[in-house]
Amino acid sequence: MALFLFVTVLASFFSGTYPSLTGEGGHHITGVKNGRLNPKNFAATPFATPGLRQNADGTYEAFVVAKAFQFEPAVLKVPVGKPITIHVTSADVLHGYFIEGTNINTTAIPGQVSSFTTTFRRPGTLNVICNEYCGTGHHNMINGVKVEVQEP
Repeated sequence: MALFLFVTVLASFFSGTYPSLTGEGGHHITGVKNGRLNPKNFAATPFATPGLRQNADGTYEAFVVAKAFQFEPAVLKVPVGKPITIHVTSADVLHGYFIEGTNINTTAIPGQVSSFTTTFRRPGTLNVICNEYCGTGHHNMINGVKVEVQEP
């Protein structure tokens, strides 16, 4: 039985038949294909300059990178009441991305992109916590999402 399980896992690994984490495959993000991010092309993706972007159609996307006991950007500023798609990846090891007071909780995996869409309904600051042990500085990985009222 153990041999069967080992062969199945090995075959899955080498054939690339593991699930994409983006839900929509990240097909519209430059440098991301089927939810996978090639670390060699990292500088050519929106993750090279993390933060919030407003697209031409008025939608918002945020790009977040977890690495060596920090998140970039350190504080993600977002507008209240607007749908925002947040894309998270890791530059080094597994990290968690949990926004307190919400149901947003994902794992940032090197070479993968986790995406989710949410709308923050109230202004304020929410803590972002790494809830996946990532090394000796793990306990310092606390950042924030600042939800702000947009000026007209």
